Amino acid sequence: MRLGNIVYLALAIAVMVMRGHTQAHDPNEWQPTPGMYLPPNEQHPAIALPIYAKSNHGVYVSVGTERSFIGAALSRASGLFVIDYDPYAIRFAQINRALLAASKNRADYLNLRLTASRETWPTRLKGLSEEDRKTLANPDSWTFWDAKVRKNETAWDSAFGHFHTQPKTAADPFFASDYLFDDRLFTYLSRLAKSSRIWALQLDLRHENEVRSLCEKLKVNQLALGIIDTSDVPNSTETGTTTAARYVAMISAYAPDDAIFMNTAPSGGHGVRWSYYAFTNRVIRHVDAATLGKWYESEIKEIAAADHAQALLDDPAIIRH
Repeated sequence: MRLGNIVYLALAIAVMVMRGHTQAHDPNEWQPTPGMYLPPNEQHPAIALPIYAKSNHGVYVSVGTERSFIGAALSRASGLFVIDYDPYAIRFAQINRALLAASKNRADYLNLRLTASRETWPTRLKGLSEEDRKTLANPDSWTFWDAKVRKNETAWDSAFGHFHTQPKTAADPFFASDYLFDDRLFTYLSRLAKSSRIWALQLDLRHENEVRSLCEKLKVNQLALGIIDTSDVPNSTETGTTTAARYVAMISAYAPDDAIFMNTAPSGGHGVRWSYYAFTNRVIRHVDAATLGKWYESEIKEIAAADHAQALLDDPAIIRH
């Protein structure tokens, strides 16, 4: 894909998102507290490796912060789209992309991410895109990162402490998935950042006009969808399965047959253990939104009844109903 088209895509969707947010939305619609989902709370994303292994290596579209970068690296995606209705999540992605692009190697990235001073970031602008230069040159970026990432390390599942600690055994948080301590994963993300293949766009999946416009831009610019990861949206509210079924049905029409729609849900048993489940588009495109919503409800119940974390792709127990 030509660089000009990539730039056009990013600008066009950004304009679309700005227009979407100027429209009147339901005043009773739940709104997130900015930053409430900023730290990664799924401690073992490597559980999803069997699903990532089935990726067609197209663009990884994902909500959230670190889950986006981890998923893009583990699936060896051709690009990363971070989409979220939380402006803090988008800001995190923009800063992290700039740090990845500016870094010389993994050790240098760790320094920029964890310890470099406010004065250091603006000295690392050479070779960066205009947007990344603006990000690192802005002192507010360092202030945001210092408060929301560096100093946000105290809680088990709502802070960055475990992600900033090198995993050594399979039981450790983020084992086989933490690009801060894995040269292969870091190098992959760094290359995406340096080649302007990471985008961060504020987008609300509850709003059909924004989802539809995103789909149109993906189609026009011939960006093949690899995996779309929308976390626990189907399980997040009473209407979550309906919301998910609606946007998945819309995106399905634009996606290749081997695209994967992935989500998470908490398993049963002691403590919170996240399972990963997904459906391929070749399965989804043949059912309506109502049926898909029932699939989500059934899968979530099945996962909750299990006492261990799982990775389920086109679960026969669900799709044959």
